[in-house]
Amino acid sequence: MTIRPDFGPDYGEEQWQPEEEPTSVREEEDLGEREIGEHDREDQEVEYLDPEDNEAHAPGQVCARCGTIITASQDARLRPDGRWIHEVCPVLPGGPPAGA
Repeated sequence: MTIRPDFGPDYGEEQWQPEEEPTSVREEEDLGEREIGEHDREDQEVEYLDPEDNEAHAPGQVCARCGTIITASQDARLRPDGRWIHEVCPVLPGGPPAGA
């Protein structure tokens, strides 16, 4: 910001005075720094994720494919129609004979 004296020996010569930043500019810079920090933390978290930890489970639900109960240790998938199925249906005793 410049200030030009209205009268006196320095009339017509501009003097430089630094402007004080508006509060909103400072807040935007702080917000930008916080966002950068959040992205860095997210990147660090992604490095430690295991894709196998993202499996769905539906203990107690009936599998729409094989009709058996899904246990807590079995991975499951939710179908678009809202019914649950095993990720891999278990082999049931008395199932189809081998080679059939």
